[in-house]
Amino acid sequence: MSKEKVNDEILQENLEFTAKYIRENSYNGKFIKYDDFFTEPISLKEEEKEIFFEKLFSNEEYSDISELKGKENRYFYSKKEMNENYAKLLYRIEEKDILNMVADRIRTDSKRYPKTTNSNVFLNEPYNLKKDELAELYKQLSNLDDYKDIKQSVASNGVVCVYSDKFLSQGYADALTELQEVTRIESQ
Repeated sequence: MSKEKVNDEILQENLEFTAKYIRENSYNGKFIKYDDFFTEPISLKEEEKEIFFEKLFSNEEYSDISELKGKENRYFYSKKEMNENYAKLLYRIEEKDILNMVADRIRTDSKRYPKTTNSNVFLNEPYNLKKDELAELYKQLSNLDDYKDIKQSVASNGVVCVYSDKFLSQGYADALTELQEVTRIESQ
């Protein structure tokens, strides 16, 4: 067997293992970062990286493997095992792009569902913001032009929700907040 054929077989084994590894981590809500390719268990050699990534992204068998490029890192995940919205959320957490992360969630909830977003959602997984961080974040959002559409709606029980006025009017947002934070809870 020629050295070239052996190298091709090793490359194919590495690609299969790496794709499986990325898929498993994606299933568990985690990225594989670029640097992870060069450590255990993947252990890609520097001189192999160009051909490895070319094969990874050109082979139909691995078409679910996707990449997000950050300021200082690259993040890999499987679109079969992690939906794109969740990947973007994790990406923003990794990149510490908290303003856009929170604004995206609020805008998505307002547009897609339509609903207001309970502020407490950002205190839990995967966001894990502290109350004082969240308060500071809302202050920043209200002071920046790119986020002027983010507004608050307060239910009669004092629960604070947020929404985007690009997709919901104040009156509709207030009605949705009251429905989800008071009416539904009382009727349960």
